Amino acid sequence: MEESLDYLPNHPDIKLFQDHSMICINTDTMVLGEFLEVYRHDTVLDIGTNNGSLLLYANRWNAKKLIGVDINSRALELAKKNLELNGIKNYELINADAKTLRIDPVDVVICNPPYFKNTLDSKNSNQDIALAKHDDSLPLDALIKSIVNNLKDNGKLFFVYQSSRLQEVIDTFSKYHLNIKVMQFVYNVNKDNSNITLFKAVKGGKSGMEVKKPLMISNMQIL
Repeated sequence: MEESLDYLPNHPDIKLFQDHSMICINTDTMVLGEFLEVYRHDTVLDIGTNNGSLLLYANRWNAKKLIGVDINSRALELAKKNLELNGIKNYELINADAKTLRIDPVDVVICNPPYFKNTLDSKNSNQDIALAKHDDSLPLDALIKSIVNNLKDNGKLFFVYQSSRLQEVIDTFSKYHLNIKVMQFVYNVNKDNSNITLFKAVKGGKSGMEVKKPLMISNMQIL
């Protein structure tokens, strides 16, 4: 393990350990964490929780319960360490494949999934990182089906995905009756095109979508 003690971007009071042999906090984590809206009575499920960083963001809203799921048991050990480091007790961590996950439906699902669409073979010799980045073992359709199965009616999904696959996300959400309520494109100030898009969707919610002003970021800072 190659651990370091860090903190959530823009929140130096929220500490966490990161293992640099696995996926660490990146832009996707930061913008999704800041995009969240959680109520006190909500049970929040983070699918692919990794080191628990998105659960730490969710905890800022004083959620009723935090649940993290990951197929990687080492990641869950680190998530537990980080939750306890920040004095969080109202959590549950589950070692499971997202495709077969079935729990009591929750109020909110957070998901920063693997979204690069290639085969695993040549991408990364570190299979933990490869699984976290590429969708071979967790295709979008299977992921969204699982999210819907574990989300209450009118429950909310906060999701980040590759902008180049926007139409695929829209079509898959529609297939499983997830109505997009808010969509926001994210741009790196040094690039012309949006790399990722943020989504807030509601299971069975009424149609009607707000496209928010694009989010500009630089060096892990929202401008």
